[in-house]
Amino acid sequence: MADMKKLPVTYPTITSWQWHATLFSILSDDENAKKWIFSNYIQLRCYNIQEIFTGDEMLLTDMMPGSSSLKQCPYLVFSLLTKAQIESYCGNIIDFIIKTIDLDGYVYGVFDEAKILCDAEVDYKFPHELFIYGYDRDKEIFYVGDFTFQDHYSYNTVSFSDIERGYEVITEKDDHVFKDDYKGGRGLYVVMKNSDTVCYDVDLELIKTTLREYLNSMDTKNHFRMMRNRFNDTTFGIKVYDKTLAQIEKQVHADEPDYDIRALHVMYDHKVLMLERIKYLMQHGYLKFNQDTIDEYETVVTNMLTARNLLVRISITGEIEAASRFKKYFDAAKEKEVCVLFRILAELEEKQD
Repeated sequence: MADMKKLPVTYPTITSWQWHATLFSILSDDENAKKWIFSNYIQLRCYNIQEIFTGDEMLLTDMMPGSSSLKQCPYLVFSLLTKAQIESYCGNIIDFIIKTIDLDGYVYGVFDEAKILCDAEVDYKFPHELFIYGYDRDKEIFYVGDFTFQDHYSYNTVSFSDIERGYEVITEKDDHVFKDDYKGGRGLYVVMKNSDTVCYDVDLELIKTTLREYLNSMDTKNHFRMMRNRFNDTTFGIKVYDKTLAQIEKQVHADEPDYDIRALHVMYDHKVLMLERIKYLMQHGYLKFNQDTIDEYETVVTNMLTARNLLVRISITGEIEAASRFKKYFDAAKEKEVCVLFRILAELEEKQD
């Protein structure tokens, strides 16, 4: 075994959820992977769930694919290993992670980050996904990507002992990654890059179909019925704007406001990625180059960023009067996006004909 190894990572284009940040950390700069990335991540969806840490109701907003993207991406090789397998193969979690990295595998799974953040023993847990991409035996540290250690997604180091403590206390009930996959149990994911050979090309038909579904708020989940049963409380596409705005207005006017800004982070990332997709399709001849279109969609990104930052400010300062400004930028982003994307869809459909 080597004394030190770090697998390549690039700061991710989008960071709103850990699964997206992990995939984009591995694949952001890969030209083959971009063919899959820009064929996907068009549709938005949201639905109410119980927040796993507080038990409060939250509006979970995400792009499609969501948390399943690490498994669905053809440019990643994905393995799911149970805790029993890990212990049988390697004896302990430290050796397992080191051996996995030596074989060019990234590690992803749930750890109790309360044990990682606090030197003293605490009587609560903070189960959260952690992305591990390297180690240093001499310093006894792992290189990780996460949201917890700073106010934004960042690459940091965690000691061997903290990783071990954070892993051992997680129970099946705590392991929401396995639970969200409807697999049950407890374990970790191993993810390997698989992008040397083209196995997926730009899918214009999928782009057109999903753009149509996004703009018309059509139900995309029916495409995935073979994977799991349906539930009926999901909002799709442009209507996610309305659902998110209603949730934020409810928070702003609550007696004790408790702001959840995660939906705005996702929506901002969605616009950032859509802008990159438009540029990519123009660069590769799928759309005619049009600087006005790029400039118009850049205003969508700017307005969504301004709206998000205003909501962050309101949550910190309590300046509820700024809510009207938030709505102005939020509505402007929606209006302009609909206009630009309908035009792009029309061009793609005309080109295909």
